Amino acid sequence: MTWCWRRLIVSTQQDLWIERLQGGGLDRASWVLTERPDRSRAALAVYPKTRSVAVSLAKKYGGQVRLVKLNEWLKPNNAKPIVMGRRLRIVHETAPGKHDPALPQLHIPHGVAFGSGEHATTLMLLRALTRHEAWRETTVLDLGTGSGILALTARLFGARRIVATDIDPEAVRTARQNEALNFPGPLIGWRCSDVKKLRATSRQYDLVVANLFSGILCDAASSIAGCVSRGGQLWLSGVLRSQQAEVVVAYRRQKMKLVRVVSRGKWMMIQLAKK
Repeated sequence: MTWCWRRLIVSTQQDLWIERLQGGGLDRASWVLTERPDRSRAALAVYPKTRSVAVSLAKKYGGQVRLVKLNEWLKPNNAKPIVMGRRLRIVHETAPGKHDPALPQLHIPHGVAFGSGEHATTLMLLRALTRHEAWRETTVLDLGTGSGILALTARLFGARRIVATDIDPEAVRTARQNEALNFPGPLIGWRCSDVKKLRATSRQYDLVVANLFSGILCDAASSIAGCVSRGGQLWLSGVLRSQQAEVVVAYRRQKMKLVRVVSRGKWMMIQLAKK
């Protein structure tokens, strides 16, 4: 069970609310923003570690606080599959349609706090993964893995070695279950750890993906960049358009070269390479 603070917000003020969350010491809290068709308001939900944090949010911003059971997080959802051409298909609990065996597919059940691929920040990384080549020679580190969807995609495409981390032990447990749901045996190294406390080690990776708040990306820039092997790539997501310059500067200071910036609405994905 976990605590949830929830309120409706004006859809056009989404960026403002996300910036408030990032600046309010909520880096370790899971959050969900649900937009509703033909509605001017969106539902914002935050899942902090303690009741006191949820109550303080209600006192500051209004809204409601309630205790959420784990089975509420993982209820089936009738969302349509995510299909990326002939490269990848991601289905959810009760997604309709028959599976074409020639089309790579993952089954990622909906978990409210962990994400199942629909958000723009994840979609951009997924699309980039489908276009990556030479998987058999690629080692991957997934920081802030959530449901494990990016790490599982890397495994589906045949990455040589994969390690995935998240600060939330429940997310790591869910990601490990998702691997068991999709593959006959374990292969990914799942770790519960804080990216801000990432230690520089001799272990480096050909591809590092990080879907995190921009504040965390900037604070941990040295540690994250240190995980990329020479000539390797670093893909960052979870960055708002207004935060792009700050994040790029932080990684250029770590001798990372900007390769490409991809946008989807207000969100940006930044691709860098180690010189």
